[in-house]
Amino acid sequence: MKVLRPWCSVLGPSLVLGPCLVLGPSLVPGPCLVLGPSLVLGALAATASAQTSERPAVGPERPFQLAPRVERTLPNGLRVIVTRQAAIPKVSITLTVLSGYSSDPADLTGLASLTAGLIQEGTKTKNSRQIRREVFGMGGSLTAAASQDYTSVSARGLSEFATRLIGLVADVAMNPTIPEDELAILKQQHLQSVAQQKASPQFLANRTFRRELFGSHPYARTSETEASLKGMDRARLVAFHRDHYRPNNAFLLIVGAIDPDAMVATAEKAFGGWTRGEVQRPAFAPPPALSGRRVVFVQRPNSIQSSIALGNIAVKRSDPRWYELTLANTIYGGAFNSRIVRNIREEKGYTYSPQSALTGFSDAGFYLFAADVRNEVTGPTLTEVFKEIDKMRADGSDGQELQGAKQYLRGIFPIQTATQTGLSATLNNVYVFGLPKDYPETFRAKIAAVTPGQVKSAAATLFSSESSVIAIVGDYAKVKDQLGVFKDITFLDVDGKTILPPQ
Repeated sequence: MKVLRPWCSVLGPSLVLGPCLVLGPSLVPGPCLVLGPSLVLGALAATASAQTSERPAVGPERPFQLAPRVERTLPNGLRVIVTRQAAIPKVSITLTVLSGYSSDPADLTGLASLTAGLIQEGTKTKNSRQIRREVFGMGGSLTAAASQDYTSVSARGLSEFATRLIGLVADVAMNPTIPEDELAILKQQHLQSVAQQKASPQFLANRTFRRELFGSHPYARTSETEASLKGMDRARLVAFHRDHYRPNNAFLLIVGAIDPDAMVATAEKAFGGWTRGEVQRPAFAPPPALSGRRVVFVQRPNSIQSSIALGNIAVKRSDPRWYELTLANTIYGGAFNSRIVRNIREEKGYTYSPQSALTGFSDAGFYLFAADVRNEVTGPTLTEVFKEIDKMRADGSDGQELQGAKQYLRGIFPIQTATQTGLSATLNNVYVFGLPKDYPETFRAKIAAVTPGQVKSAAATLFSSESSVIAIVGDYAKVKDQLGVFKDITFLDVDGKTILPPQ
């Protein structure tokens, strides 16, 4: 996109007097000053020349083939998956426990996350400083984090230290002491994060959207609260670790410049003493049925823009329709040249960064459109979003638009899996969500095989125009005249408590 603006975005000394050429979102608005010869005329000439010439044809698609994976299941139930990727002399090790936010007690959201943080802070033989010193000495890092359906402990470092890194991951997962003093520090850090989140309209919009969309379903839980953090003590964390960190509730994924058979043997030695146990699976109540356009407004006085999160329930990640649903979302709003970006960014200038996303979990999923828009175009943005949804549902997509989306998805997939971290993330999804084992190898072919009819059907499945949740964070007094079409709006404060309609 080319937009001439009376000011430009600068990250260093600016070289232009007058309007500048903006090729993406502006970062620091301010006047441009001449410190040397102007570079804009040359850039404009080059851009004009490029526009007059035809784009080069897309070259032939290169074959995509991963190294064979070695899989073993240890006697205690731990699955070990190893694949060689030797582009760089490093290794990525991920131990995934199949318990996350959805395994938290309803009144202790964040228990899995806090447990993941604490197991890194000391084992029976090492304190937190010794752990950090050891992993840094191997040119690596150690992290642990909870997601919706799982928790992952990840170590990365030089491949020559692969055996030691696997041993460190095993020690952290199997033998944490969960020290009381470290718990106090971590709880305080998380409480500070909760306070900071209240200042983020984007976070508030997403949290409100998820709570309204999923109701009492565990997928409504996105982060801890002050109340849930204060209800957690060491005994709760110890119990969560004991009940969920079991080898038959986990798998170990190793990607790197390593010998796969040797890594399986190393994993068996490191994790062989881990005892299996019965793990209670989370109970999933059905998400509440949507009927009509349900609007929840989070009052944030003096906001100069509205943060919008809009969407509906979608399929779980393992649904075989994922390929056509992904294509439909890419065409609608999941890529920079998508319909919604062209509409409300390029043509109307309502926002810099509209986006839509399809997210799938083990039991369900959701579709989400999100954008930050100026107060005065809050209502018009919603109008355009629903107009594009209705058009997509009615007409689908074919021809050059569909082929372009296919090329985009097929092209970025090898890039996403080119690094050890990216490949690990892709394989992690395969084993968390029970995807076909050949998912990485067949993804591009299955995207290519999607028909226009399947895309139209996917749009009808994915995008719900008349039944959806609309979460808006902003100053209601400044936008209420644009929301008159919506009835029975629910109003909340930034803590999520119901309030009277703001005046």
